[in-house]
Formats: sequence, structure tokens, C-alpha cells
Amino acid sequence: MLRRNLVELTVRPGPPARPCCIAAEIDGTEYGVGAPWTFISGEIKPGEQLMTGPASAKVGAMAERDGDGWIRCDQGHRHWGRFGAAGLLAYVPAEDGPADDGEAAVLLQRRGWWVHHPGTWGPPGGAMDSHESAVAAALREAAEECGLPPDEVSVGGVLRDDHGGWAYQTVIAAAGSRLPVRSDSAETSDVGWFSAAEIGRLALHPGFAGQWPLLRTALVPLTVIVDVANVMGSRADGWWRDRAGAAVRLHGELAALAERGVPALPASVPAPALERWFPAFVLVLEGAARAALGDLPAQPAASAGLPLAGMQPAGPPETGPPGPGRIRAVAAAGSGDDLIADLAARLPGSRLVVTADRELRDRCMAAGASVAGPSWLLGLL
Repeated sequence: MLRRNLVELTVRPGPPARPCCIAAEIDGTEYGVGAPWTFISGEIKPGEQLMTGPASAKVGAMAERDGDGWIRCDQGHRHWGRFGAAGLLAYVPAEDGPADDGEAAVLLQRRGWWVHHPGTWGPPGGAMDSHESAVAAALREAAEECGLPPDEVSVGGVLRDDHGGWAYQTVIAAAGSRLPVRSDSAETSDVGWFSAAEIGRLALHPGFAGQWPLLRTALVPLTVIVDVANVMGSRADGWWRDRAGAAVRLHGELAALAERGVPALPASVPAPALERWFPAFVLVLEGAARAALGDLPAQPAASAGLPLAGMQPAGPPETGPPGPGRIRAVAAAGSGDDLIADLAARLPGSRLVVTADRELRDRCMAAGASVAGPSWLLGLL
């Protein structure tokens, strides 16, 4: 987001004279001036002032950050964002939000009239800087343009729309409620939460309109429930000599996986293909492995959302943002299989249980969860 004002400026042909500037394109010719403002209406000719009148120029703020600027993709189209762009599709899951049609409620912004595709609706977003990940850029843009607190959403996945040499990445993130938002940028004329039925009546940004049918199917939180004993027993790493130590090692490996994301889900999971998923992980410990609880790091605050009957969470809740890297460990007070089956039935959203135990797999599928064998999970570590 850039701060802009309406001013009268003189333009000249050629590249910008210094890093903080604006640029306009008219009939294929670019013009730039050395000032951190943007022109919002008027006709531009070399050497003349900007005058009010019919809008005839495409204008963009250049290089206040190193990602700001135009680039041409391999398809010959011009895009904003020298290192690509990212947007945040924040949503309130259907079971937690007051969506009118039983589906998730989604946060959208209406673009200002002077930007590309004026008046259309889409996720808040913008250019990525060279040092930013798509997740960091999307969270920053949503905070700048809509006032959405980044620590109030939990990232669940990333969809990449690659044009060749330039890509737009939509970061999907769940919110606990329809958080207060506001139009906090000159680029945003309006902002609000909308149900899927309401979105169908909006004039959408063409890029978002093309991706919306797929994105709509991804607005469900995903939890991977790990049968720790079964997964540990699927590899010969000496786990039988120290079950608690093996559980701590597995927890560390899964924490790293949760942080970097899962590139593909098993075919058993009814979910769209994203570039990366960031599911929550719940590790269920039983028997001697329960001793690992005292050696595990603090748990995400979201652990409070787990049904507590029959289990003991590991460690105190952490207070950081519930972004990528969410992993929780719980110890079964009795049967680990019973606790896993109970979680598979009671946790909200989509559930994937990782176990090779045939009877437990049947119980979890009967509860509405998907299942995968330990080889799928171990292959990602």
C-alpha cells in the first residue's frame, strides 16, 4: 500500500529519474516523474502538465518497495509486481460464521476507480517484495488495505496462478469470526465479508473470478491426525529403545513440515490441488510415548479448541500468531485408537487420519474422515 495524493505534475518520456516515482503508460510509451504521488485522471503528453479530464493513462507507484513496478509475463501481459503478487483470501468457516447460505463468509475489497479493473471485487493484495514469501506479503497487504490483524487468521493453503515469469498467489486463511475491517487505503473503495451467494452477485476482478470456483472448495480447515505409535513403528530407527525420544523426534520433523507446508494431499482427501497446504497437525501419544509431553515445545493457542475428553495436551499454550506451523500433541488417557476415532468424528472441517491400523481406518472413515498410510507422511519428512 502506498500513500498517494492528487497533484499536478509535469511528466517527461523515459525511465523514472529516482527510486520513488510514478509511471504512466500511453499507447505503449511509458512516462515517469520523480515524486511519490500518483496521477488519477487526465491526459498526459510529454512535457505537459497533468490536467483533469477523461482518464487515459494506466498509472502505478514505482519502487517505494523493491517489488513495486510493472513486469511483462511470458504471455505478453503486463502485471504489477516485479517479483509477483499475492493476495489474502480470508474466510470464516461455515460452522463458525453466520454465512447466509451455509457456506464460508469471505473477506473482499472493492478496488478504487483509478486502479486496474476499477470497481471490481477481490481479495486484498499487491506486489511482493524480493525478501517476502507469498504468505508474508498477503498478510501485510490485508493489514494495510483492510485493517485485518495478521495474528487473527490462520493460513491454510496457497494457490498459485502462474503466467510464466510472473505469478499471483492467493493465500487462504481462516478467521474465527467476521473481524472488523475498514477501507484503509486509497486503492480500496469498500471492504466487507460476503457469503458465497452474495459473491455471485458482485462484479469480480477477472483474475479472481477465474479462480473463485476452485478457491470456494478450499475454504475448509484441514487437520491431520497422526497415530504416533503406528507411524513410529513404520520405520526402523530404533524407536523401540526410547519411545518417548522417538516421539519427540517425530514431533520435530512434523513441526518443520507444518512450517514449510504440504505440496500435495492424498487422493483420499476431497480437496482441490493447491501449490501448498498448511494443515494443522494433531499428534496422539499413548503408552510409553506419553512421557514425551514434558519435552515438547509450547502448544498453539488453538489447542484450546480440541475436545479434551480422554486426552492431555502437551505443555502450555503459546501466544504467537496461529499461522503456518500449527502442531499439537495430546496424550490418550486410555486407548489411543479411541481418542483418534473421537477426534476424527468431532474436529471441525476436513480431517485426515494417518495410520495403517485397518480397524482404526474403518472407524475413522465411518466418522467422515479421510485416511492415509504412514508412508505418505514419512515421504514428506
